[in-house]
Amino acid sequence: MNNKIKRFIFCSGIVFTLAACSNPPSRQNFDYSLSQGQLELAQKIALEEGVSSDVDIATELLWSLEAGTLLRMNSELDRSTKVFDTSETLIKENETQNLAASGFSQAASMVVNDNIMGYTPQVYDRVMVNTYKALNFWQQANFTDARVEWNRVDDRQRRAAEYFSKEINAQKSSVKSNNLGETYSGAMERLGDSGVDVAKWAPYDGYINPASLYLHGLYFLINNESAADLSKAKESLKRAYALTRSKQIRADLNLANGGRKVAPGVWIVFENGTATHKVERRIDLPLFLVTSRVVYTGIALPVLESGSPAYPYLSVNGGRQTESFANMDKIIQGEFKTEFTGILIKELTRAVLKTAAQASMRNSDNKTVRLLGALTGIAQAVTTQADIRSWHTLPYEFQVTYVKWPKDGQLQINPSGGAAIQVDLPATPQPVVVYVRALNANTVPQVNLLTSKNAI
Repeated sequence: MNNKIKRFIFCSGIVFTLAACSNPPSRQNFDYSLSQGQLELAQKIALEEGVSSDVDIATELLWSLEAGTLLRMNSELDRSTKVFDTSETLIKENETQNLAASGFSQAASMVVNDNIMGYTPQVYDRVMVNTYKALNFWQQANFTDARVEWNRVDDRQRRAAEYFSKEINAQKSSVKSNNLGETYSGAMERLGDSGVDVAKWAPYDGYINPASLYLHGLYFLINNESAADLSKAKESLKRAYALTRSKQIRADLNLANGGRKVAPGVWIVFENGTATHKVERRIDLPLFLVTSRVVYTGIALPVLESGSPAYPYLSVNGGRQTESFANMDKIIQGEFKTEFTGILIKELTRAVLKTAAQASMRNSDNKTVRLLGALTGIAQAVTTQADIRSWHTLPYEFQVTYVKWPKDGQLQINPSGGAAIQVDLPATPQPVVVYVRALNANTVPQVNLLTSKNAI
């Protein structure tokens, strides 16, 4: 066998192996474990894939986000916070990575696909990391560190709109500078024909996560230590109400406007279901039907498939029901829509480069080179894969309701269609949050109690 062909076959083997990484068995096993309510098994997989086994330090960002979430759900709060802490270190490294290394990775991704690069965290990922750390500390009555994390949440939220404004302008320039106008429009049209309506994905105003914003306001309402804290609560609750028009948030804003003292009562916050996730949508064009000079060309794009709630709502003490006030799907869709232009531009550019190389070899007078061109076409077909990585343990939505402090100090929560959950409240009446998390109907809802500093 010709040495050139041997080398190409060897390289093709590497390429095919890399191409198989878009949805590895570990991810499939993880998702199956979640769907069956096997949270301990899912946690084990996430820890093995993304966290150092001896010191709980994040080694792979996306898996560490899954691990931190599940550790939190399984009440291992110290470990959860440590994993999220070291996940933030990986996020910072992603933000300030070496330009030369980044350039090499980008070049390699143009030959294969984006799955060979490290996971790039989204803005909502960053916000939720700090939100979960703040909730961990709050649950542990560590109000000093919780305050720090809520301030970080607020800072990240304020920078979101500025970031996406720059991103949108950069992508508009990219479409023009790459002369992709007609090609871009054609791809969008084909995508629409396949049932994907990008236009319907719309963010909350300012790319804000209303859930994190509301929880920030609720924290400073319940745990305010000064007029400045109460002012923070008012500002966040006012903004959250403007985004959601939630009756409960309006009532909380009225409470904040009434002064610093908050009467004993119970807020039930429900983190419900699993969020939207990415799936691959291919636009293939087998050009051998038209010409023998090119074997394959096409693009593969990530698109969003809607998430799902675990339960429609929770009933509390046989009366009040939780109501949705923030949809994580909408948050993710809004950010993804803004980034989609860049994803499509890169995929079109990648297809052009691969197809040009394939056509050049297929047009050669040398038989060996033409054979290599055919193999290049096969490699192009195999490596045309979308990057569908995302944080799967985020919720579909957030719900909330409020009840007055029950005289017997007990709360009964009934998931619609699920078994009742009895919650013992603190002996001292105070403003508290009962935080409920359910991934799906196969998982027992996790219930945590977040107390007030002012009652300690």
